[in-house]
Amino acid sequence: MLDRTPSRELQEHLWVFPMDYPIKLIGLAGDDCVMLSLIFFLKHFPDFEGDSVSITPSRTGKYHSITAQLRFLELEQVHAVYADLAACPLIKTAL
Repeated sequence: MLDRTPSRELQEHLWVFPMDYPIKLIGLAGDDCVMLSLIFFLKHFPDFEGDSVSITPSRTGKYHSITAQLRFLELEQVHAVYADLAACPLIKTAL
């Protein structure tokens, strides 16, 4: 079973909202992973525009790196996004 607990302590008391945050996902290559990522972004950020998304294949082509610029308005939003991403079997890492 994959352990998806944070590897370091979050310094949430230092975060200032609203904040722009570049999120990076690493997932299995393919349209499904990209589409699910966009669905998650739109679910949590209704005004999200896909023009900030970049997709880079891994050297072997097995994975995609998906990067997007998100604007978090509150701490609960951060937790909700990462909970959804952690529950998705196609996404291996969310940074």
